[in-house]
Amino acid sequence: MLFSKIGLYVSALGACHCSIDMAYSQKVDNDHRDQYAPSAVVIMHEIKQDYNPIWYSTEMPAPGSNSYRRHLIDLKDELYRNYMPQQQSNLLREETDITSPEILSGWEGNLITSYVPNDNDLAISNGGMIVSVINSNIYIYDDAGTGLFVTSLQSFADTLGILDSKFDPKVMYDPRADKFVLLFLAGFDPEHTHVILAFSQTNDPLGAWNLYSLPGNPKDNNRWTDFPMFALTENELFLTINLIIPDEPWQTGFSETLIWQMSLDKGYAGDTLDAVYYDSIFFEGKPLRNLNPVKGGANTYGPDMFFLSNRNFDPANDTIFIVHVTGTLDDPETELTVDFGRSNIAYGVPPQARQFSTHIFDTNDGRVLGSFYENNQIQFVSNTLDPATGFCGVYHGVITDPTGAKTITANIIGDDTLDLGYPNISYSGKFTGDDQSIITCEHTAPTVYAGVSGIFFNWGGYSDLINIHTGDTYVNILSGAYERWGDYTGSQRKYDEPGVVWMSGTFGKYIDVFPFVQRNNATWIASLRSTVEPAVNVPVNSNMSPARLFPNPTADVFTTEINLSIAGIIECYLYDMQGRLVKSLLRAEGKAGNNHFQFSMAPLSTGTYQLYITLNSTALTTLPIIKN
Repeated sequence: MLFSKIGLYVSALGACHCSIDMAYSQKVDNDHRDQYAPSAVVIMHEIKQDYNPIWYSTEMPAPGSNSYRRHLIDLKDELYRNYMPQQQSNLLREETDITSPEILSGWEGNLITSYVPNDNDLAISNGGMIVSVINSNIYIYDDAGTGLFVTSLQSFADTLGILDSKFDPKVMYDPRADKFVLLFLAGFDPEHTHVILAFSQTNDPLGAWNLYSLPGNPKDNNRWTDFPMFALTENELFLTINLIIPDEPWQTGFSETLIWQMSLDKGYAGDTLDAVYYDSIFFEGKPLRNLNPVKGGANTYGPDMFFLSNRNFDPANDTIFIVHVTGTLDDPETELTVDFGRSNIAYGVPPQARQFSTHIFDTNDGRVLGSFYENNQIQFVSNTLDPATGFCGVYHGVITDPTGAKTITANIIGDDTLDLGYPNISYSGKFTGDDQSIITCEHTAPTVYAGVSGIFFNWGGYSDLINIHTGDTYVNILSGAYERWGDYTGSQRKYDEPGVVWMSGTFGKYIDVFPFVQRNNATWIASLRSTVEPAVNVPVNSNMSPARLFPNPTADVFTTEINLSIAGIIECYLYDMQGRLVKSLLRAEGKAGNNHFQFSMAPLSTGTYQLYITLNSTALTTLPIIKN
């Protein structure tokens, strides 16, 4: 497998170290505050009757219609009809010695219902209970893959009395509360649009859940809610939804994205929810689309929350928008700010993904699909064009210091054979300050059936792409050539097992029901583990303040600035990522206060290293450094 290190329109200056004035900020509008009493309590395992009613069309949008999806298809056809991939020699392609993640387990998940798209998400508790959702049902498993219970979204919410079709489920596990949160939508018009939230009362998803129904048209302005995403802080839930204008062409059909902020513990307790929403989240007079809430890395963070957006329709763009809600909903000083930065590599609207013969997977637009915050960095992923091949690839970005300088660097993960789509990402670090993640995505090709893949990111370097599971057929459910691939995939860190990430995604399932053959979407659930151990697993010593590294990466001289609380003997050692000593660099006297250490990177090969520093023979810190 090969990895694209340079994407569209690469700046010769490298990363943009952005110091950009705030675009704007806003306070909470008290007119948008409300309270929502619980609508029902549901005992999951007591749901007996499940009619699982589903209605869907087997038609893709017809040519000439004004639909958003039809516009995307036309845009992609125009962009890539005469597209010629850049010559590989014009791109920096490099092999890596970083070990790929280990596949620990995997099994076929939620049963086929023929419903499309196969929107996958999952959450796993510290106790090993898994809640897996697709667009039609909820499955409960243990971590050995034993199916414990299944119900449809429709039956789970039946006591609410909402007849409208249920769709777009998302689920998260809260490691602080040791409980689950599940949400999905109902209804496709302003009169019948709802956001349904469910909070588990305990860590057992088979037990009681508190259900709440929020308005899908909270502004009462002829809109309905679509495409929810959410994340948790230490005490609150943040939800983003898109407001859609019915019966409008794609240019005017999107109204805006709202951010809901609400109490979390009250949901677990079944009390009345305090909630507020933010609207008019604009940049230069245009609403930001598809805000992705940034989940926690090693754990939840807070009380603030970050959100990401981009120019998801553009053939090429390097702008990343960063929205920040600075505090809790009951803090009068809480505000929402909008800022932006520019990446060193542009992303672009992804091409359609190839299947067998003329069958094609829909890849939607280039919106941010997954992200997390850890070590004062945000890592995120989205779909994009891979300019080295012309195929669909994964855009992986890192935002350092998101409330400050906003250095944004990115890479495009691509493959010479496969289209890669609908990625997600979770933190896989093993100690404080560790910088790892596992990225998972869907894959397909004319000669490779639909399945799921993974890649490991470690201190700036990437492993080879690994095949987690490949199906036994192409997908052919809809009439015509276009098939729905799913609008998202699931990914979650196993919070009590550092380095382990669980995922769910789509593969092609062949079903022989004589005299017919079905080529369906199916769900694959798997767990992966980081196999790279840092040379020295050392947290920052209390005798020093956080070190400042500059420049990093560099090809020349590397400098670190360290503030010591006590004087002592400093020793500096350089290790590679396999834990081998590369060079004993220096033994010197460190003074109380500010100190600098620098050395030349010239003798080193390109790659990632760790600088290990001791104070009076006691581990002081381990710092990642990158030679480019």
